[in-house]
Amino acid sequence: MNVVRSRGTTTGLVAAIAALTVLTAPALAGWGPATPNFNLEAQLRPVAGGPDNGFGLVKFRQPKDAATTVLLDVWVRDLVPTKTYYLERATDPTVDDTCTGTNWLKLGQGLNPQAITMDDRGTGRADLFRDLPASLLGTEFDIRFRVTDAVTSAVLLESACYQFTVSQ
Repeated sequence: MNVVRSRGTTTGLVAAIAALTVLTAPALAGWGPATPNFNLEAQLRPVAGGPDNGFGLVKFRQPKDAATTVLLDVWVRDLVPTKTYYLERATDPTVDDTCTGTNWLKLGQGLNPQAITMDDRGTGRADLFRDLPASLLGTEFDIRFRVTDAVTSAVLLESACYQFTVSQ
């Protein structure tokens, strides 16, 4: 009896997931191509001397539309409570997985840097964006991210090297 119930539950779960996938597909249709170079999920890990358990995630997305705006959904945790930090990026025009760029730029609301403020548990979120010039359409580059202390500029978290292609 338990085996039959388990098999029926599994079948029902598979059917529910399939239906959910079909229903949510139109909602996802407004996002960039499926190729990873257009939409990234960059993990932020502690640097040497940084917080032992600090972690972050940057969802770097470009909607499929006429604009060349990049949306950055940032989440960090296990940093000092109630402090503020900045998300920065550096790019490198040589696409070779090396990320030698040192052109660090504080990210925020367009051209205005926006700090990420931690709550009383050391967790923070920010919805940031950056408008890219249309002249960069199709341009590929290496990119990496880091989180810095808003007061001391000390680097706490940093990502690996990723590749990105500007799209619409």
